[in-house]
Amino acid sequence: MAEHANAEESLVYDVLDLVFAVAEQTEALLTDTVGDLGLTAVMANTLWKIEPPATPSMRQLAASLGCDPSTVTFIADRLQDKGLITREIDPANRRAKIVTLTERGLEVRRQLGTAMLTRSPVAHLSPPEQRQLSRLLTKVARAKPAGIKAIADTD
Repeated sequence: MAEHANAEESLVYDVLDLVFAVAEQTEALLTDTVGDLGLTAVMANTLWKIEPPATPSMRQLAASLGCDPSTVTFIADRLQDKGLITREIDPANRRAKIVTLTERGLEVRRQLGTAMLTRSPVAHLSPPEQRQLSRLLTKVARAKPAGIKAIADTD
C-alpha cells in the first residue's frame, strides 16, 4: 500500500513539474509578446478581459481582474494614453464608466491572441488534443483546493 501511495505522490509531483514548466514557457512568451506590443503583462491581461463586443464598467473590470477599482483606474489611464481604450459614462448608470476597446485596442488584442495561439507551448497539439487539454484544465481550474483562498488573500 505504501508503494502505491508513493507512486501517486510521484505522479502528482511530475504533473506539477509539467504545469510549472508550461507556465514558465507561457510567461516567457507573454513577456516577449507584450514587450513587442509596448505593454506590460497587467495591461495585456486587462485588454484580454475586455472581450468584444462587451463594454464592462470599471467595477466589472476590477472584479474580473481580481483587483481594487483604483488599480483598474491606473491601468486604464495607461491604456487610454496608448489609444487602446476609451472610458465613457454608462448611459444606463451615470455613476459608472464603461470601457471600450478602440480600433487600435482591438488590433493589439488580436495580435496578442495570435501570438499566444501560434507560439504557445500547446500550439503544436492537434485540435483534438487541445480540446482534451482544455477539458482537463477546465476541470482542474474549477476545483477549489483547500487553502487556495488563503494564499490569494495574502497578496
